[in-house]
Amino acid sequence: MIGLVSIGLLIVLSTIIDIVWTTLWVEGGAGFITDKLCKVTWFVMTKITGKNRKVLRLAGPLLLISTLLMWVVLLWFGWFLVFSASPQAIMNSANPQAISWQNVIYYSGYTLFTLGLGDYSPGGPYWQLLTAIASGTGMLFFTFGASYIISIVGAVIDKRSFSSSISEIGKSSEEIVGAAWNGKDFSNIDLLLMNLSDNLSKVAIKHKAYPLLHYYHTSDKKKTMSLTIPTLDDALSILAYGTEEKAKPNPILLKKFRNCVKDYLDVLEETYMTKADKALALPDLTGLRKKGYPLVSDADFSKKMQHQKERRQQLLGFVLKDNWTAEDIEKLK
Repeated sequence: MIGLVSIGLLIVLSTIIDIVWTTLWVEGGAGFITDKLCKVTWFVMTKITGKNRKVLRLAGPLLLISTLLMWVVLLWFGWFLVFSASPQAIMNSANPQAISWQNVIYYSGYTLFTLGLGDYSPGGPYWQLLTAIASGTGMLFFTFGASYIISIVGAVIDKRSFSSSISEIGKSSEEIVGAAWNGKDFSNIDLLLMNLSDNLSKVAIKHKAYPLLHYYHTSDKKKTMSLTIPTLDDALSILAYGTEEKAKPNPILLKKFRNCVKDYLDVLEETYMTKADKALALPDLTGLRKKGYPLVSDADFSKKMQHQKERRQQLLGFVLKDNWTAEDIEKLK
């Protein structure tokens, strides 16, 4: 008896910790069980489907549903073990026959889902207390589960809205740099950096708070952060290290936004991806130079970008983890 009760309560407690960890702890990311489920499911889907974007678009909703179902099954199974520990755990007031395991499953389920009906009742004060606790875990699941769904959907909208705002400015680093030029310098981008930096910080926090957000894939490149962020970062690298000093945008705003990008990449590396073995190739300045923009030489640009190797490894790792390639960045159009 004690063994089944202990195992069942251990499963219930582990599930509750995973639910609270995943839904409430902003700094903690996903709970251990949820984290393993997401990573294994994403790995299997990418291996089976390859680059089938239509299938990968289902990964996010599928993982959300799978996570909720996993919590239900674990709670249900845990309480089933608890109430299976003793023949006197539950009673049938209408039929005094022995309780079968099917009856225990039914009792555990309607108690968990707080239906509060049926011919079965707890067999004593001890089991009454456990029944009340089981009902409480059901209420906990439904409350936290509903709020988690709303939070995830809202975060997905924010994430794709942010990507769209970048691609609307330019679908390549060259276009973004060109849009920043006002005929004298690149200060046209100052207002953009001011607005987007705060938005990116919020997206980064939501990625850490809701790691399931990583797996919401889209086939629309203009709404894919794993492509728009590297594109924007290339443009900012050009503005920071590839332009002459007199033409640079506001250095404080530029530094702030680049730091926001780095923070976002650090969150991804902590919760989702690993940086690539090689760095993302440097953006080509040839097209911009032909348009007459005040740029430094390729040698100077390459030298100044040497200390950005780890950052560009993170960028490429982000692209690859999301099942894209470096060539897809160039084909954002």
